[in-house]
Amino acid sequence: MKHLDYLYFNIYNHFYRTSQYKQSFNPRMQAMYLFSLGSGGWLLLLESLYLHVVKRSRFSSPGESTIFASSIYMLTAVLFGYIFIMKDRDLKIFGKYEELSNQNPKRKRHLIISISILVMPYLGLLSLGVIFSRHGQ
Repeated sequence: MKHLDYLYFNIYNHFYRTSQYKQSFNPRMQAMYLFSLGSGGWLLLLESLYLHVVKRSRFSSPGESTIFASSIYMLTAVLFGYIFIMKDRDLKIFGKYEELSNQNPKRKRHLIISISILVMPYLGLLSLGVIFSRHGQ
């Protein structure tokens, strides 16, 4: 859980710092929704791997897969909204890592790594779409 906390902190810290210099949307909500999109992407990638590799099947229609993906994103947003915003877990994480971050010279690299981890499932889904394309059916 420590690694996930630090991943969330890097994202939250970035949005918090940018909100101090320019008028922007609530950094807590931005970080929570970006983390939710990344987590939803990981769930969709795992589900897609399960369907393609283990079950050797796919959704029967694009509409069905859209509804499934939308429900995954909605559930992760509600879950992380409750955990991070309602329970104030994001503020606890921020307080825990803030002092370490101010002294860390590799802060920018850690942010890039954190965002890369959240983008990787989408790259995996794109590659699965190319590998297991529907054009052969």
